[in-house]
Amino acid sequence: MQGRVIKGIGGFYFVADEDKVYMGKARGNLKRNKNIIYVGDIVEYQLNDNDECVITKVLERNNFLSRPPVSNLELLVVTFAAADPEPNLPVIDKLIAAAELRDIDVAICITKKDLISSEVLESYTRTYSNVYPVASINGLTGEGFDDLKAIIRGKNVALAGPSGVGKSTLLNQLLGEDTAETGSISDKTKRGRHTTRHVEIFAFEDGTNIYDTPGFTSLDMTEMDEHEVQTLFPEFRRRRGECRYSDCMHINEPECAVKEDLAAGLIPETRYNSYLAMVDEVKSWHK
Repeated sequence: MQGRVIKGIGGFYFVADEDKVYMGKARGNLKRNKNIIYVGDIVEYQLNDNDECVITKVLERNNFLSRPPVSNLELLVVTFAAADPEPNLPVIDKLIAAAELRDIDVAICITKKDLISSEVLESYTRTYSNVYPVASINGLTGEGFDDLKAIIRGKNVALAGPSGVGKSTLLNQLLGEDTAETGSISDKTKRGRHTTRHVEIFAFEDGTNIYDTPGFTSLDMTEMDEHEVQTLFPEFRRRRGECRYSDCMHINEPECAVKEDLAAGLIPETRYNSYLAMVDEVKSWHK
């Protein structure tokens, strides 16, 4: 029998197979070989006399992320608040790059749109809308939720973003119930208190599976070459092969197509600055 791992807590795994969920553990040989079971894994399992499952095999993954441990994602919805807390675009761009690195599609969700002017919201939207689907949400009125639902429909989806941007509230709105824990913003730090303590998948009737996670906070770039960073930016990929030098880093080289787009306003300066920061980070790992 086959099912999807939808939650793992304390060595126990919950496997969903059609309309049933079984709790159980991994077979001993999986433990001995130190095979990590990720939420999202498609597994083979057996049932014992107590109607508990024993996971016998993990099927090949389409992709995986190790922090938090999830697999077989199709779409990462990178979420940030328009205000309270203020957007940290370098962090947002790093989360996007993490998805690009693993060949996971990206969408952008901007929450708390009611806290800023339409002009500021447009500037955030314009930063990403040329390369990714963007939904902007007003949690008080529900405006924008239909746009987000259309973007995620039928896909394996995770919400990613800094603490306090309203991911748990967003999940509750999508599910129509208070499923995910929510927490207030710390008055002292203006950052959200972590409320999700384990990874869990919530299934929708339309085939959408949402991964509720403690958060995506880092991008492992130790195995990357500095020239590879540009491949994580769709804005740069569109001009591939159009620079004067085939190994152009889009920094100081003359006749650079990417720098031309930057000067023309086709590439947002914030995105370009994030690229420079990631290149510097990758260089530091190899020193």
